[in-house]
Amino acid sequence: MSMPLRPGDPTRLGVYDLIARLGQGGMGSVFLARAPDERLVAIKMVRPEFADDPEFRGRFRSEVSRARQVPPFSTAAVLDAAPDHDPPYLVVEYVDGPSLTAYVNERGPLSGAALQGVAVGVATALTAIHGAGVIHRDLKPGNVLFALGGIKVIDFGIARAFEATSRHTSTDQMVGTVAYMAPERLDPTFGAEVTTAVDVFAWGAVVTYAATSHTPFAGESPTVTAMRILTQQPDTSGVPEPLRGVVEAALAKYPRDRPTARELLDLLLDGPTRAAVRPMPVPPPPADIVPAPARTSARTPHPYPDRGPDSAHASDSALPPGSALPPEPAPHRKAGSRVRQWAVAGVALATLLTAGLVGGHMLSANRATGSTGAAGPAASSGPAPVDPLTAILAGNRRFSMQLSESDRFFMLEDAPAELELSDGTGSRSQFVLEPVGVDYMIQSLTNEGYAAAPVCLGVKIDPDEPIAPLVGTACTPTKATLFSLIEAGRDAAGRPAFSIGNDYGFLQWNAQARRTSVEEIGEPRYADKYTLVDRGEPPASTSAPAAPKPSTVAPSGPKLVDADVSVLKNLGVALGVPVVITLTADSGGSHHLRSHPDGSVDLTGTGVTESTRMTIKPARVRKRSEANQNQVQIVATPKVPAAGTPTCLTDIRETVLRMQPCRPGDATQAWTLTPAGDSGLFEVRGAHTALRSEDGALLKEGGWSAFDARAVA
Repeated sequence: MSMPLRPGDPTRLGVYDLIARLGQGGMGSVFLARAPDERLVAIKMVRPEFADDPEFRGRFRSEVSRARQVPPFSTAAVLDAAPDHDPPYLVVEYVDGPSLTAYVNERGPLSGAALQGVAVGVATALTAIHGAGVIHRDLKPGNVLFALGGIKVIDFGIARAFEATSRHTSTDQMVGTVAYMAPERLDPTFGAEVTTAVDVFAWGAVVTYAATSHTPFAGESPTVTAMRILTQQPDTSGVPEPLRGVVEAALAKYPRDRPTARELLDLLLDGPTRAAVRPMPVPPPPADIVPAPARTSARTPHPYPDRGPDSAHASDSALPPGSALPPEPAPHRKAGSRVRQWAVAGVALATLLTAGLVGGHMLSANRATGSTGAAGPAASSGPAPVDPLTAILAGNRRFSMQLSESDRFFMLEDAPAELELSDGTGSRSQFVLEPVGVDYMIQSLTNEGYAAAPVCLGVKIDPDEPIAPLVGTACTPTKATLFSLIEAGRDAAGRPAFSIGNDYGFLQWNAQARRTSVEEIGEPRYADKYTLVDRGEPPASTSAPAAPKPSTVAPSGPKLVDADVSVLKNLGVALGVPVVITLTADSGGSHHLRSHPDGSVDLTGTGVTESTRMTIKPARVRKRSEANQNQVQIVATPKVPAAGTPTCLTDIRETVLRMQPCRPGDATQAWTLTPAGDSGLFEVRGAHTALRSEDGALLKEGGWSAFDARAVA
């Protein structure tokens, strides 16, 4: 079903006129468009964060080229692509029909010829896709459409471009849906490479869903589903024979034991004489994994209704106290496979799911106490008590970060200082987690009791520094401030210990330099471990604030007022609306003012992205005067407002610009715009820096300096 275009949506991409919105996916937005020959097409417009990645563009170009070679039977044909457009987009055949998901939701499971048609249609599509050397990687009911004349499979051949450019802890590390992922995508011990066999496994899960309205390894949460994929037999009891035998063969744990797509098609078309395929035996699960309960007509209630199916992280907390590595694995598995299973459910899967570490920790706590989480005669009627660690992970309690095997704690003196070590006393050694999707921002309580903006931890990237330390920065979700907490054994006192990482690597303490450093080190087990020590209720619940200290906001005095910017308005400078601030083409090239996730700023690129959208607002001053006439603040303005304090362009020192929390009355955030000839053009000068650029680099002198502000949606 199409929807009207939203404010800010483009109305044209290349030669295509966009007329409606079809949906939003992991890669970006999907639009209904009209081609120059008047036929309708579907256009998939890539998200800005991918568009800025040269590696992604290269892979996208390669994968689309291969996808266009897929014969267009049982697939939605790839018609056109523009990898170098800003943003990149893909044009595919528009299929005006419901998805398998929508059909089953509305009408229930399929049977008879309809079910056989889906099984054969999807197998036919996979045969064509694999024959062109392409792997789908994201086959699921939502990508199977009922078209006039038969089944159409969509979104094939482009997932790899997204998956291959993501990083170890990125929220989009794997492209796909857990319930349809083959074991080798979750645990490399089942298969070191992703092959066409992952699509065959997904076919088995899709056909099971079509026949039963549930997936073959369905669990109460994505983590449980993943563990069942790795360790349990599929539940195919609702799939009719002889189709069930083919489905179970497709769902074999190891890729070598599954038929190819061509063999699937032969089995389906040859009828009952060949369709009764005996499934391969499944190795027994490790001893510390609880077998999945048999499916009954009434689904077992989720043990944590407030978390529901979004519980995300399994953990290594089943290890014995004090153990950092798993026990010896069973003989049929490679060494380390058990830790990989839990790492996948608790680390790799965390990149796919929609909740934080709380669910996994609660699951671990239940396992430790012998509870299954299911309702029973002995179940208490009242709410279960929440242990301090679970409350910390939910953002409901403050904590200190203690270095494992040490009595030292991290401390943040103030922003933008680096983390230091302390004895763990005082607010400067205390933090609160703020869950953001599957990740967390770590807020420091160094400003507790003061009228100052919140301060969070973030990775400081400086090309001239060999170390990337953690520093205090604005509480705005970026890849520098979002962290994953990965439970990694226990400390000497038997308490859960965590590795802390993000897109830049894992947090380490460099004892020689006496500084923190975020480094790429491989697996979480090799990262430093930290214990989250409970320090009580969060700041909002404290009854006595800390003693006051000098405020970091503007000093008290006359009420702040807007600077006089009437001249700028009269000359057509765009004020108070989202703009891109651009170095004009006749002044050396069309370079945009852009902020980066680590807070740094430069003049580069030519695209309108989340990082180039700014709003020019009058600066707040004590009293209007000639000295502060035409002074403005330049505020970051993403389409989706970030949590925390808005950030403003800040003139730290000469040619060193940063995006920092907006502070009314701060001279380092007041920029003077001087009209520069033609209407709307201006020069920009801050407390230390006059903006000048050549080839995108900020210069102390020379270069070009005329800018304009182009309004954007």
